[in-house]
Amino acid sequence: MPDVNPEQLTSLEEKIASLKTNLEQAKLAVKQWSDSSAHLSQNAAEARAKNQGMGRGLGGLLLGSKFRASQRSQAARLNASIAMQVAEKRAKIAEGKSEAQDLVRRIQAELTATKEQYRSLTALAKSQNKVKTIITKETDNSVGLLKKLKKAYDLGLLTEEEYEEKRKKIVSNI
Repeated sequence: MPDVNPEQLTSLEEKIASLKTNLEQAKLAVKQWSDSSAHLSQNAAEARAKNQGMGRGLGGLLLGSKFRASQRSQAARLNASIAMQVAEKRAKIAEGKSEAQDLVRRIQAELTATKEQYRSLTALAKSQNKVKTIITKETDNSVGLLKKLKKAYDLGLLTEEEYEEKRKKIVSNI
C-alpha cells in the first residue's frame, strides 16, 4: 500500500474549500430566484390594483357609465396582459430556480464524496504513521537486543554458535 502523499490531502482540502464557496454561491442563486418570484408577485399585484381604480374618479362621474364600462373593459384587458406576462416570467423563474437547485444538489454530492475521500486518506495516513511507529519501536528494540547480545558474548556468557544463532534470529525479525 503506497504512503499517503501530503499533497493529496492539501489538494482535497483546497477542493473542499472551493466546493463550499461554490455551494454558497449556488444557494445564493436559488435565493435570488425566489426573491425574483416574490418581487414579480408584488409588482403584478400593484399593477392590478392600479387598474382596479380605472374609471372610478372624477372623470367617471363626469363622463358617465359608458366611459366607466370602457375603462373597466380596458382594465380587464390590462389585467389579462399582466397575467400572461407574469405566467411567462414565472416559468422562466421556475426554470432558473430549478437549475440552481440542481446545481446545489450536485455540489453537495461532490462535497460529500470529497469529504469522505479526505476522511479515508487521513485515516489511512494515521494508520500508516502507527505502523511506522511500531516498526521503528521494534527496530529500536531489536537493535537494543543486539547490543545486549554482543555484550553477553563479549563477557563470555555465550558461545560463538549461540551468539550467531540468536543474532540471526533477531536480525530476521527486523
